[in-house]
Order: sequence, then C-alpha cells, then structure tokens
Amino acid sequence: MQKVDVCINYYGKPYQTGVTLLSLWKHSSRHIQKIFVIVEKVQPYDEYGSVPLLKFLLKDLPVEFIYPKHFYYAGCPPVSWLADPEKRYGLKYQYALEDSKCKYLFLTHNDCLYHDDLIGKMKNEIGNDEVAGIGLIGQCWNCPARTAGLCDGSMFEEFIPSAAQLRTITEQHNPPRKEIHMELIDNGFIHPLPECRLNEYACLINVPAYQQNVVPEGDIMPLGGNWHGTDWGTVWFHEMYNRGYQFINFPFEPEMTHAPFSDNGSGHKADSDEELYKATEKQAFNYLVENEYISGDIPITVGLARMQHKANYLLDKIFVKVKNRLGTTA
Repeated sequence: MQKVDVCINYYGKPYQTGVTLLSLWKHSSRHIQKIFVIVEKVQPYDEYGSVPLLKFLLKDLPVEFIYPKHFYYAGCPPVSWLADPEKRYGLKYQYALEDSKCKYLFLTHNDCLYHDDLIGKMKNEIGNDEVAGIGLIGQCWNCPARTAGLCDGSMFEEFIPSAAQLRTITEQHNPPRKEIHMELIDNGFIHPLPECRLNEYACLINVPAYQQNVVPEGDIMPLGGNWHGTDWGTVWFHEMYNRGYQFINFPFEPEMTHAPFSDNGSGHKADSDEELYKATEKQAFNYLVENEYISGDIPITVGLARMQHKANYLLDKIFVKVKNRLGTTA
C-alpha cells in the first residue's frame, strides 16, 4: 500500500506535539509522505508564540503548517460554514481531509506517545476500498449499552436494538449524555448507537471515500462536525456506515499511549487548568531530552522568535480593540 499523509491539529502543547510526531516518525516514517500541522486559530492561554518552537522540534520532518482563518470547536456547523472553504477549514482536520492526495490519512491527537508502528499495523488490516476508517471504535465509557454488557467497539455491528429497547437501556443506566441520547433516539438515530464513532485519537481515514461523500463534493457533514453535545465524527461515522462503508475496530494500545503525561489518560483537563498544562509540558520536554530527541538547550533564536511571534499577536489584539472602540476601519 502507498504512503499515507498525517494530520494533527495544533491546539497548544508544543512539547507534547513534539513527542507525538517525533515518536510517530521514529516508528512509522517509512509509511509517511507528509504531515499536516493545522495551527488552530484559537490557542489555549494565548499561547500564540509557540509555533517557532514547534517548527524547531519538527525541523527534520516533512511538515506543512496550515493556518486556518477560522476556528470551529464542536457542534453542527451552519450551512454558511460548510459552503465557505475558508470557514470549513476551521473544522478539525478538514483541510488535510480535502487536500490530501494519498489514499489514507492518519489522524492523531497532539498528546500521544507512539511505541510501535501503529500505522503499518493498521494498513495491514485494511482489505478493501469499502473500509472508510480503522481505529478504536466507540466512546463506550459513555454508552449505556456497554454498561448493560450488550455492546462494545468490537461488536457494534451486531447489537442493533429497536428504538424502544435503546430508550429503556438508556433510562436504566443513565449515561452522562442521557438527554442527547434520548433526543437522537427520538429523531430516529438508532444504529450505530449515539456514542459510536471512529475515535480520532489515532486512526486511518479512506481519503477518496471521505471526499466523495462529505461536503463539498458530497452531502455528509465533515468529521469535524457533530451532533451538539456528542463528539467529533459521530455524524460522519453514522452516515458513512449506513451507506454501506465498513469500519474496523483497532484499539491503539499497546502501540500508542494517549495523554502519557496526564494522570487521567485525557488531555482535555489541561485545556482549562493552566498549572496542569505547564506540568504536562515540562514532563514532555524532559521526555524529549531523556530520549535524545532534542538536547536540553533550545537555541536562543527559537526563544526570540517565540517572543516576537507572541508580541505580534498581542499587538494585533490591542490594535483590534482600539479600532473597535474608535469605530474606525483604518
């Protein structure tokens, strides 16, 4: 099988992003053609000065940096967003999913540590062009069917309840997103179940199948959209599966550890806890040094570039505030 492209959305965490891509490259470089790094328009804690540092960390990798003009975190984007390519690129992973010329695109979170060739192992499992994606299927920890012992990611195709059965299971086990589940059930979204999706922590996407079926060429919502309150890719997964495409359940462990520097296996908490953010970044820096990905000395030019980048951003913010207050378009 030909080489694949890789896409990672950069939402802060330069050192953890470095760990992710450098460890991925170490184990899977022979499969990788290009790496898209999508620098989100919005960054946590105004961390807009870290891009030069990230470029330094990834200087030996085939990276293309993309800077969308818009940012759409989650939800069901309006038609105006989907029709406008600049706005559509504000959805997670969308630029690479539209631009990649490879048959497969590997998506990864920017807080992962790769221990083995996960891309190669996933490629070996794909047997035909009807496979839309491979990776860990289902947020089963939020699903009442899993709690009831009736379903999990390895058997999501086999458990096909009626609306009444799924409603009863949801009432009995009271999942965290119960109201959202009930609304989806009432609107006829029964199977795959509301928490079913191809988790984009680490997965391979069939690019031609995606582009043919998803906006702008097709009519399915992009992977970066979702039903309000659910997670990225739920709508895309549901629609592609019901058009006859296949998904292969392939858990990323033990080949990859998600959020290796967090004590709860999730990177989201650091997005709202600045002290935790700094602590996990320090651990990631130490990992890079201890495993000889980088030396402990970051060149002064990188530090200066980072300061200048952040200063320019702050000046732009001040200019916009003054312009708005004066009511001028100058």
